[in-house]
Amino acid sequence: MDETVNTNTTTNNNNVIKTSNSGLSNNISYNERVHYYKEALKPSLIDLTIVQHLSEQGLPESHGLRSVYWKILLRYLPLDQSKWSSYLITSRKGYQDFVDELMIDPYKIEKQRQEEQKAHQDHPLNISNDSKWNEYFKDQALLVDIEKDVRRTFPSLHFFNCSTEEGKNSIHYEALRRILFIYAKLNPGIKYVQGMNEILGPIYYIFAIDPDSECKANAESDAFYCFTNLMSEIRDNFCKTLDRSDVGIISSIKKLNRILRENDRELWLDLEEKKLNPQFYSFRWITLLLSQEFELPDVLRLWDSLFSDPSRFDFLYYFCCAMLICVRDQLLNSSFADSLKLLQAYPNNIDFHSIYSTASSIKNKTFKLNTENVLDSGQSYLRLFNPFVSSTSSNNMNGSNNSINNSSNNSINNSNSNNNNSENVQQQQSSPSSLWNYKSLFSKYFDGSSNTK
Repeated sequence: MDETVNTNTTTNNNNVIKTSNSGLSNNISYNERVHYYKEALKPSLIDLTIVQHLSEQGLPESHGLRSVYWKILLRYLPLDQSKWSSYLITSRKGYQDFVDELMIDPYKIEKQRQEEQKAHQDHPLNISNDSKWNEYFKDQALLVDIEKDVRRTFPSLHFFNCSTEEGKNSIHYEALRRILFIYAKLNPGIKYVQGMNEILGPIYYIFAIDPDSECKANAESDAFYCFTNLMSEIRDNFCKTLDRSDVGIISSIKKLNRILRENDRELWLDLEEKKLNPQFYSFRWITLLLSQEFELPDVLRLWDSLFSDPSRFDFLYYFCCAMLICVRDQLLNSSFADSLKLLQAYPNNIDFHSIYSTASSIKNKTFKLNTENVLDSGQSYLRLFNPFVSSTSSNNMNGSNNSINNSSNNSINNSNSNNNNSENVQQQQSSPSSLWNYKSLFSKYFDGSSNTK
């Protein structure tokens, strides 16, 4: 089966996490929202601009949409859908070839040694550079380092830490282990650096819960290519030799510091006077794309926007700046030690949507600091940002899950969905809170008689 969007209703799965959504308006139903996201994937030649716009708004949970959108945004799937089938077959076979070639099996080494009758040249005690055994021992050392980090990847998530046999890694941890090892072998200049597992984890997770059985079965190979493409954009943050260059992590931290100075000079001066170096807290934020600072549902929602950013990862810096502004009161009234502790373990009681709306306001230069209630500084923009989802909160995931599930089950097979869809579209078009006109955006793809099924 080709890479397609599943149009069946999703089944309950305890391993599937519902992602938080940003938005406060009820102008459009969840089913209609899904409909628009699926419409964007119908043309034989996909419009990347539309995919980016939709992803920025936050991708729905159902029908494997996030899986497909991420593969497009991370430049794995080509925009020409006619090439998907052959491309996926070739790519997935290529990954398996990497595994077969690079995952050295000691039994194969011994068999090869016997066949070539070179026992005196390739003995396990032979440590010459061209010895297969020497390569095997180096690989084992690398795998030990990867293994330690992989076991710390989302340890509280049953999806990752469940094992098939006692004392064995879960199949998902084994997949992460292989991907990171193959990447290290193919990229000897950077190899494996601690933290890469945190970048890979969310990508693999999304592909592994894809409702399409073929996509799920090939989650490992697809995640490898998407991870590799993403690392090609952020690998400079992992290179110590580039730390002081114009492209390394220090350059990124300076950019964040400059954005903070422009948007909250009082807070910036306070941190400067405390000599609280931004490296102390933002190094991990930027390097790991904030994957360690929030719960996975919020990370997935944030990454929808990061991957959709044409000039990525500029939105990451705006978001990090918003994180600082949203705890400005605590920082202004804390010592160096307490401020550092706060930022190195970012408080989980700060509403994700407030941070997001603040970041969006900073990005669009509409941010106005409200010192009386800093969490309201970006609130007006939030109402415009995502007008087509129900109000949700990352701190009330169960409630949002129920509303999403109920919405999905109630009307997706409604025989009058055509008429309802047209009415809803017209209502959204006339609403002043709509960020942009969906029907106009998709006019070249459908004639208004689309079905939400």
